[in-house]
Amino acid sequence: MSQWAEIRHMHLVDEVPKKEIARRLSLDIKTVRRAIELEAFPDQRPSPRRARRLDACREDIIALLRLEPRVSAKRVGRLLGPQAPPVRERALREYVHDLKRELFGTEAFVHRTHAPGDTLEGDFFESWARIGGSVCKAHVFVGTLPCSNSYFAKAYPIERLECLLDGLNASFAYFGGTPRRAVLDNTSAAVKKILPGPEREETHAFHGWRGGYPLHVDFCAPAKGNEKGSVERGNEYVRGLFFRPMAEAASWDELNAKLLVELEHDLDQRHLPDGRTARQALQAEREHLRPLPPRLPECARVAPCVADKYATVTVDRVRYSVPSEIARRALLAKLYWGTVEIVDGDVVVARHARSYAEGAWVLDAMHVLRLLERKHRAIGESTAIAQMKLPPCLIELRVVLRGKVRKPDREWVRVLLLLEEHSMDELERAVSESLRRQAPSLETIRMLLRQQQSEVPLIGPVEVAEERLAAIQVEPANLGGYDELVGGLR
Repeated sequence: MSQWAEIRHMHLVDEVPKKEIARRLSLDIKTVRRAIELEAFPDQRPSPRRARRLDACREDIIALLRLEPRVSAKRVGRLLGPQAPPVRERALREYVHDLKRELFGTEAFVHRTHAPGDTLEGDFFESWARIGGSVCKAHVFVGTLPCSNSYFAKAYPIERLECLLDGLNASFAYFGGTPRRAVLDNTSAAVKKILPGPEREETHAFHGWRGGYPLHVDFCAPAKGNEKGSVERGNEYVRGLFFRPMAEAASWDELNAKLLVELEHDLDQRHLPDGRTARQALQAEREHLRPLPPRLPECARVAPCVADKYATVTVDRVRYSVPSEIARRALLAKLYWGTVEIVDGDVVVARHARSYAEGAWVLDAMHVLRLLERKHRAIGESTAIAQMKLPPCLIELRVVLRGKVRKPDREWVRVLLLLEEHSMDELERAVSESLRRQAPSLETIRMLLRQQQSEVPLIGPVEVAEERLAAIQVEPANLGGYDELVGGLR
């Protein structure tokens, strides 16, 4: 009956005989007659349900779904075991999906309208990036303002408390203010225990950070990512905007700089349903955000540690050096996503770039040079010295000193200690000059460094304001009189 309207028009309007209609349309005459008699479009008869291979296990699958509605199709196939007929994975997924709809129906959602400056949603997603030539997993934090549909994203090598706090801090700074509340999932970095209803027991560090703004935080119900649907959609948007194909950068900072450029460019390209660009919507929402606090809360995770006999502390299976004079002392490590600070009381005694390679030794040679001055026989096997990227002239100096002084390694360490007051470039120039003069010694290098600091900068001509002063000519000084005076004194 798909030609019902055409049959009725040909017969009732064009007065074409029924047999002629059947001949023209290659239909049975009975079909033509039924079409002419029906005054309303005929309902299509539903096709009978076809038998499927998995019907043999239908009751078993229904029992599993009633026991656990969220069980995956892959798990269902595993639990059925050998009694299940051989079917492709796609057929199993479709069968389980159809049964879920039949048993539980489809879920409806409530559309929400967000007030300007009211809500920020935050979440992480994982992708891949090539950092410094190596393929690394990138944990990308995405923050979005649902009202203006604006996104901010920042990539990290890990997903921990310090990254969550830094991502939120960076989001607030990028958006230009603080919203009334933030919506997050139940990450263990922020939630210590899930209580009945919307209540959560927050971790001590996250609770302290939140009070610095202050900021209200709503946590989604478990396995209910749709409660922060804007950022869930934003995750896929940012992934397609920057991480497909795989992004490349020399460092994490460079990767985030490139990501920020793409996000800024996207603000002018993307339009909201009301016709405004995302940038225009963001500028309008910024007027409703609360100003940032004068001092942003620290986005660091604090961990207790103890300096061992090598004057190193172990944090997250990585060793970081501290000055040798505070070996065997209890300290605190403040872990930022990119740096590590070792604190003794209120004093930061060491600061290192953070390493994520388990078992790595991150050492600062300046922490052990005072010790090597006394134990200079260990220079050849010192890990800290081996990690230093010394210029060739300093390597040459150590060799030359062996034939010049009684304790050449001690002298060489004292030369390195000059880095406490001078830069490596200044020391390199002074050492190179001492080698060129064939006077490689600590005192010579010190003298050359003092000369570098005492060099008088060239002073350009001074513009004279009054013309009468500019017209005054001063004869050059005749220094020959000094030569006569000195000659006369002889």
